[in-house]
Amino acid sequence: MPKYGKLAQQVLELLATGSQLGFVRSRKIRGDLFKEADQIWFSIDRKLLTSLLHRFKLHNYIESIVVANGIEKIRLTNHGRARALEYNFAKLILPSKKKWDKKWRIVLFDIPEPKKKMRDALRRKLKKLGFLEFQKSVFIYPFPCRDEVNFVINFFNIHDCVFYLEAPISPDISFRSHFKIK
Repeated sequence: MPKYGKLAQQVLELLATGSQLGFVRSRKIRGDLFKEADQIWFSIDRKLLTSLLHRFKLHNYIESIVVANGIEKIRLTNHGRARALEYNFAKLILPSKKKWDKKWRIVLFDIPEPKKKMRDALRRKLKKLGFLEFQKSVFIYPFPCRDEVNFVINFFNIHDCVFYLEAPISPDISFRSHFKIK
Protein backbone atom coordinates (compact mmCIF):
# COMPACT_ATOMS: atom_id res chain seq x y z
CA MET A 1 0.00 0.00 0.00
CA PRO A 2 2.83 2.47 -0.72
CA LYS A 3 0.48 4.88 -2.54
CA TYR A 4 -1.70 4.95 0.56
CA GLY A 5 0.97 4.81 3.27
CA LYS A 6 0.52 8.18 4.97
CA LEU A 7 -3.20 8.31 4.25
CA ALA A 8 -3.68 4.78 5.58
CA GLN A 9 -1.94 5.77 8.79
CA GLN A 10 -4.10 8.89 9.10
CA VAL A 11 -7.37 7.04 8.50
CA LEU A 12 -6.50 4.25 10.92
CA GLU A 13 -5.58 6.87 13.52
CA LEU A 14 -8.85 8.68 12.86
CA LEU A 15 -10.87 5.48 13.29
CA ALA A 16 -8.87 4.56 16.40
CA THR A 17 -9.51 7.95 18.01
CA GLY A 18 -12.93 6.79 19.15
CA SER A 19 -11.35 3.89 21.02
CA GLN A 20 -8.69 6.12 22.55
CA LEU A 21 -11.26 8.58 23.86
CA GLY A 22 -12.67 5.88 26.10
CA PHE A 23 -9.33 5.42 27.87
CA VAL A 24 -8.20 9.01 28.33
CA ARG A 25 -9.03 10.76 31.60
CA SER A 26 -7.56 14.13 30.81
CA ARG A 27 -9.99 16.65 29.32
CA LYS A 28 -7.05 18.38 27.60
CA ILE A 29 -5.89 15.17 25.93
CA ARG A 30 -9.46 14.39 24.79
CA GLY A 31 -9.68 17.91 23.31
CA ASP A 32 -6.33 17.38 21.57
CA LEU A 33 -7.61 14.09 20.12
CA PHE A 34 -10.69 15.85 18.73
CA LYS A 35 -8.56 18.63 17.20
CA GLU A 36 -6.19 16.10 15.67
CA ALA A 37 -9.12 14.08 14.29
CA ASP A 38 -10.61 17.24 12.71
CA GLN A 39 -7.28 18.14 11.09
CA ILE A 40 -6.96 14.65 9.64
CA TRP A 41 -10.58 14.54 8.45
CA PHE A 42 -10.45 17.87 6.62
CA SER A 43 -7.07 17.17 5.01
CA ILE A 44 -8.11 13.88 3.37
CA ASP A 45 -8.77 13.68 -0.39
CA ARG A 46 -12.26 12.12 -0.68
CA LYS A 47 -11.49 10.04 -3.82
CA LEU A 48 -8.44 8.51 -2.21
CA LEU A 49 -10.43 7.95 1.00
CA THR A 50 -13.11 5.95 -0.82
CA SER A 51 -10.48 3.84 -2.55
CA LEU A 52 -8.58 3.34 0.71
CA LEU A 53 -11.69 2.29 2.63
CA HIS A 54 -12.35 -0.34 -0.04
CA ARG A 55 -8.80 -1.66 0.40
CA PHE A 56 -9.20 -1.63 4.19
CA LYS A 57 -12.29 -3.82 3.83
CA LEU A 58 -10.31 -6.25 1.65
CA HIS A 59 -7.52 -6.38 4.27
CA ASN A 60 -10.06 -6.81 7.08
CA TYR A 61 -9.02 -3.58 8.83
CA ILE A 62 -12.57 -2.23 8.87
CA GLU A 63 -16.15 -3.42 8.67
CA SER A 64 -19.23 -1.47 7.75
CA ILE A 65 -22.51 -1.79 9.58
CA VAL A 66 -25.83 -0.44 8.36
CA VAL A 67 -27.80 1.02 11.27
CA ALA A 68 -31.20 2.68 11.56
CA ASN A 69 -32.33 4.82 8.60
CA GLY A 70 -29.86 3.04 6.30
CA ILE A 71 -26.87 4.96 7.66
CA GLU A 72 -23.60 3.09 7.17
CA LYS A 73 -21.08 3.17 10.02
CA ILE A 74 -17.50 2.08 9.67
CA ARG A 75 -15.55 0.63 12.55
CA LEU A 76 -12.17 -0.92 13.04
CA THR A 77 -11.89 -4.69 13.30
CA ASN A 78 -9.48 -6.18 15.83
CA HIS A 79 -6.99 -6.52 12.98
CA GLY A 80 -7.43 -2.82 12.14
CA ARG A 81 -7.06 -1.81 15.79
CA ALA A 82 -3.82 -3.77 15.99
CA ARG A 83 -2.52 -1.99 12.90
CA ALA A 84 -3.50 1.42 14.32
CA LEU A 85 -1.74 0.54 17.58
CA GLU A 86 1.41 -0.28 15.64
CA TYR A 87 1.32 3.16 14.00
CA ASN A 88 0.76 4.91 17.34
CA PHE A 89 3.45 2.83 19.02
CA ALA A 90 5.96 3.74 16.33
CA LYS A 91 5.29 7.49 16.57
CA LEU A 92 5.08 7.70 20.38
CA ILE A 93 7.15 10.48 21.96
CA LEU A 94 7.57 11.58 25.56
CA PRO A 95 6.73 15.06 26.78
CA SER A 96 9.39 17.42 28.02
CA LYS A 97 8.86 20.62 29.92
CA LYS A 98 10.95 23.67 30.61
CA LYS A 99 10.45 23.48 34.37
CA TRP A 100 11.28 20.25 36.16
CA ASP A 101 9.22 19.24 39.22
CA LYS A 102 12.23 17.47 40.84
CA LYS A 103 10.56 14.05 40.59
CA TRP A 104 11.95 11.20 38.56
CA ARG A 105 9.72 8.84 36.62
CA ILE A 106 11.04 5.37 37.22
CA VAL A 107 10.06 2.32 35.20
CA LEU A 108 10.98 -0.98 36.86
CA PHE A 109 10.36 -4.36 35.32
CA ASP A 110 10.93 -8.02 36.02
CA ILE A 111 9.99 -9.87 32.86
CA PRO A 112 10.57 -13.64 33.05
CA GLU A 113 13.09 -15.41 30.82
CA PRO A 114 10.45 -17.02 28.54
CA LYS A 115 9.48 -13.46 27.54
CA LYS A 116 13.08 -12.40 26.88
CA LYS A 117 12.25 -10.95 23.44
CA MET A 118 9.51 -8.82 25.00
CA ARG A 119 11.93 -7.66 27.71
CA ASP A 120 14.53 -6.67 25.11
CA ALA A 121 11.88 -4.89 23.01
CA LEU A 122 10.74 -2.94 26.09
CA ARG A 123 14.33 -1.90 26.82
CA ARG A 124 14.81 -0.74 23.23
CA LYS A 125 11.55 1.21 23.27
CA LEU A 126 12.33 2.94 26.58
CA LYS A 127 15.78 3.94 25.30
CA LYS A 128 14.28 5.17 22.02
CA LEU A 129 11.76 7.24 23.96
CA GLY A 130 14.60 8.95 25.82
CA PHE A 131 14.67 7.10 29.14
CA LEU A 132 18.04 6.69 30.80
CA GLU A 133 19.02 3.17 31.81
CA PHE A 134 19.69 3.29 35.55
CA GLN A 135 20.12 -0.49 35.82
CA LYS A 136 19.28 -3.33 33.41
CA SER A 137 15.60 -3.32 34.44
CA VAL A 138 15.29 0.23 35.79
CA PHE A 139 14.86 3.29 33.57
CA ILE A 140 14.35 6.93 34.54
CA TYR A 141 12.89 10.05 32.93
CA PRO A 142 12.45 13.52 34.48
CA PHE A 143 8.99 14.53 33.20
CA PRO A 144 5.47 13.09 33.63
CA CYS A 145 4.90 10.22 31.19
CA ARG A 146 2.48 7.83 32.91
CA ASP A 147 0.08 7.69 29.94
CA GLU A 148 2.87 6.96 27.47
CA VAL A 149 4.38 4.27 29.70
CA ASN A 150 0.93 2.70 30.17
CA PHE A 151 0.50 2.69 26.40
CA VAL A 152 3.79 0.80 25.99
CA ILE A 153 2.88 -1.63 28.78
CA ASN A 154 -0.52 -2.28 27.18
CA PHE A 155 1.04 -2.66 23.74
CA PHE A 156 3.35 -5.40 25.04
CA ASN A 157 0.65 -6.80 27.37
CA ILE A 158 3.04 -6.94 30.35
CA HIS A 159 0.92 -5.26 33.04
CA ASP A 160 1.96 -7.60 35.81
CA CYS A 161 5.70 -7.23 35.13
CA VAL A 162 6.20 -3.45 34.92
CA PHE A 163 5.92 -0.74 37.57
CA TYR A 164 5.85 3.04 37.20
CA LEU A 165 6.98 5.21 40.11
CA GLU A 166 7.43 8.93 40.68
CA ALA A 167 10.01 9.76 43.32
CA PRO A 168 13.06 11.88 44.06
CA ILE A 169 16.47 10.28 43.58
CA SER A 170 19.46 11.40 45.55
CA PRO A 171 22.14 12.03 44.46
CA ASP A 172 20.93 12.85 40.96
CA ILE A 173 23.49 15.30 39.60
CA SER A 174 24.64 12.93 36.81
CA PHE A 175 21.02 12.28 35.80
CA ARG A 176 20.21 15.99 35.72
CA SER A 177 23.33 16.53 33.66
CA HIS A 178 22.29 13.79 31.23
CA PHE A 179 18.84 15.35 30.72
CA LYS A 180 20.26 18.92 30.82
CA ILE A 181 18.00 20.06 33.66
CA LYS A 182 18.80 22.13 36.74
